[in-house]
Amino acid sequence: MHRTAKRPWAAIILVSILVSVIVGAGTTWSDDQFKEPRTPPPNPMNVTADALILRPVGLVMIPVMGLVYGLSYPFAKAAGNEQETYQSLLGDTIDYTFHRPMGRGEPFD
Repeated sequence: MHRTAKRPWAAIILVSILVSVIVGAGTTWSDDQFKEPRTPPPNPMNVTADALILRPVGLVMIPVMGLVYGLSYPFAKAAGNEQETYQSLLGDTIDYTFHRPMGRGEPFD
């Protein structure tokens, strides 16, 4: 006797489950794949040089660059680029001194 399938939806569900298991078998579901890669800690010599030399030099350079900016402001205003002048003279110096992680950044890259 020839039997006809009375439940075709059961076969569809079974096939879709098998396909999803086969496709998903190659992936891992750990939290490690969603974490950012960890960077190694900075070299102790870099941190020492940064704390003893570069940060104090940055602190001295902020008022010096402020004076240079004050002297160059009329020329920057006439040229229409006072914001760029401020960023390159004072903003970058402040960022380098206060917002950079210890032992990392330009001289250590």
